[in-house]
Amino acid sequence: MPKPKEAETVSVKTKDLMQVPPVTVPEETTIDEAAGLMWDKNIGSVIVVDKGGLMKGILTERDVLFSVTKSLTGRGIPVSSVMSKTSLMANPNESILTSVERMIRSGVRHLPVVDKTGKPVGMLSIRDAVDLSEPLLKLVLGSPRKKPSRTK
Repeated sequence: MPKPKEAETVSVKTKDLMQVPPVTVPEETTIDEAAGLMWDKNIGSVIVVDKGGLMKGILTERDVLFSVTKSLTGRGIPVSSVMSKTSLMANPNESILTSVERMIRSGVRHLPVVDKTGKPVGMLSIRDAVDLSEPLLKLVLGSPRKKPSRTK
């Protein structure tokens, strides 16, 4: 009797889906400059780095909104004063599932991907995870079907 085939697993790494290169800004970049860059590149966050290129934090859309509500824009204030200082990040070689679960548990939409030295190598967004899951959802749920039109 033939032995049943074992299910094959596909191992997708964070580096396979992350946006490369990540958009970074130095700590002294103004909130206005960073917001303009985010707008121009149609992205929801930038990684803030020190002079050595190491990640110091992340500036998100929410941080920019906060700065607007506190009248911090238009005053030359650096992103370092409003950025999210976080140790939340991903390793490029870890499973995409691990990274996405970390994002969900932490309630974030952007996850910086850094190498062993702390230098940013990519950015993972929840949009990347949705793009990955779209074909699977279509397979499981089926494609939407048009209802037949009635003629009178």
